[in-house]
Amino acid sequence: MGFLDKAKAAASDLAAKADTALASSGLGGSGAPGGGDAERYFRDLGVLTYLDATGRPGAPEDRTRVMSALQDLESRGSIRSFALHTAPPPAPGMAGPGGQPGYPAPPPPGSVAPQSQPPVAAPVTPPPPPPPPPSWMTRDGSGDG
Repeated sequence: MGFLDKAKAAASDLAAKADTALASSGLGGSGAPGGGDAERYFRDLGVLTYLDATGRPGAPEDRTRVMSALQDLESRGSIRSFALHTAPPPAPGMAGPGGQPGYPAPPPPGSVAPQSQPPVAAPVTPPPPPPPPPSWMTRDGSGDG
């Protein structure tokens, strides 16, 4: 048996052990029980919801079947994440909960942003008077024209 045959046998053995471990934990891929089921049921629920939203209600028994299957998968811990896959990214500078540091958070949708107060103007002081003309401009050199 050559080196490549031994490597292939070891890789196959490792893959079989990994599949067994994932299947027993309920986190396996689409071939393992419970692994890809959640994604298929979520898709079915999305189709049923879309049909309802567009005035074409699906069969109530389908919705009941899908919901009970998802609740069963959730109780077994087979659903890894409830994050939306198609959620838009946050607007630039709004990644944190309050936006960028030093700036207020944006108002909730449908409300009016609070208007900031106009800046208070500093009191206006008149400019100082111009200096007297230099002595070379006067006739007697005193600076008094």
